[in-house]
Amino acid sequence: MDPKFEAILSSNLPELEKLTHAYQFILQEQIAYSRREIELQNAIGDEQALVKEKIKLGVMQYTNDIFAFCYLRVTGRKLTSE
Repeated sequence: MDPKFEAILSSNLPELEKLTHAYQFILQEQIAYSRREIELQNAIGDEQALVKEKIKLGVMQYTNDIFAFCYLRVTGRKLTSE
């Protein structure tokens, strides 16, 4: 696994914060990958793959919004990006 991810897990943060940072790390990595895939599919003109990747990106962004809402309700703090 990525050293940044391992550093999150081995940090002295409270468990909720570890979970939050780990989840955000993985999700942001996947969002970045999806954006690169969108660029690639756009460049090669594969409309079917482009639509699929855009849908996947939208779902991940919506998932992040749901997590941010739950984090706010649980902690009373707004979720910030790394």
